Amino acid sequence: MNPFSFLFGAAAGAAAVLFLNPQVAQRARPVAKAVLKAALAAMHEAQVQGAKAAEAAEDLYAEAKAEVTQEIFAAAMAAAQKAAAEAQAKAAEAKGAAKSAATRAAAKRTSPVKRSRATPSSNG
Repeated sequence: MNPFSFLFGAAAGAAAVLFLNPQVAQRARPVAKAVLKAALAAMHEAQVQGAKAAEAAEDLYAEAKAEVTQEIFAAAMAAAQKAAAEAQAKAAEAKGAAKSAATRAAAKRTSPVKRSRATPSSNG
């Protein structure tokens, strides 16, 4: 509800009472008109101030939202970089293990096969 509704209604009621008496109406008309103009001007000023307050609140909300978005993005980037570093470490570890296994396999292929010599049997 508009806070100036009561003032506007009171001024309109007072003006109606004054207009019922023609002599009073002649003298009170300029006063009633001035009161109505003042009420309208006050209502306009209240709307302007309300719009300014709403704009300030919207700006504050937008700034806070932008900061939160930036913080969330920074946290997500840090988590992604950490995951990438861990993945690289695991890949390097797997590559090292694969290289070691390949080296062992190559060593087995190139080493001479040791055959056991048949020992003369004691049966003789």
